[in-house]
Amino acid sequence: MITENRASKYLLYAFGEIILVVIGILIALYLNNKQEVYSIQKQQENYLRQIKGEMENNLKSLAIEEKDLSQKMEHAIKVLNIMSNDSLIDNLSETEISSLINGFLITDIVLFYEDGALNQIIYSGGLKEIKNDSISSLLASWEGKINRVRLQEEQVAAGQENLIHYVYQHGNFRNLSDDLGYSKELGIAMSEHKKGNKHLFRSKEYENYIFQFVGFGYSLQNREYPNFKKDIQLLITLIDKELKD
Repeated sequence: MITENRASKYLLYAFGEIILVVIGILIALYLNNKQEVYSIQKQQENYLRQIKGEMENNLKSLAIEEKDLSQKMEHAIKVLNIMSNDSLIDNLSETEISSLINGFLITDIVLFYEDGALNQIIYSGGLKEIKNDSISSLLASWEGKINRVRLQEEQVAAGQENLIHYVYQHGNFRNLSDDLGYSKELGIAMSEHKKGNKHLFRSKEYENYIFQFVGFGYSLQNREYPNFKKDIQLLITLIDKELKD
């Protein structure tokens, strides 16, 4: 073209080739970016679905612990009301006393909390893949929320442990075992030296420990568990909205 004085046509052709190459590169970059965005979006959806599944299970576990705690609180208040009335104490049989004492010795209040997927996402840096600021902010503060619940559960457990220890020190576990049928179940002969536990219901120290248990339990029942339940429900709602969008 140059030898035939057609330089302008050559330059136009070369320019066209360059434009085509640039367009090809831009298209490739666009497709690659689109694929990357799609991959990130699918990864985010996967993370959110995993977290939602765990939180739904945690709601079920929380409902169980709330029920158990409610029953323990009702039991503790019932015992305190009995302890405030000497005639009520006098009218209780030793078997009834054993049953009331046993109510503090069984079933720990501990939330069976699932967080395997959430921890894996956080520690692997996957939290940055979640673009919804409300969700990522809530998840970033999640460890503090569960720690507050655990701390109050530990307080309730400590209150229950004080009651158990007091019975060990001042009560008669053999009498409890006989009255509640544990001795027979274990093949242990019934004791011939009966010593009841009614005196515990006239103990101011035992009563104080029950009040302590009620105080710790009240905080867990009316503040920590309800607040954590609201946080879980909020998180599930935000995730549902994000997945829908």
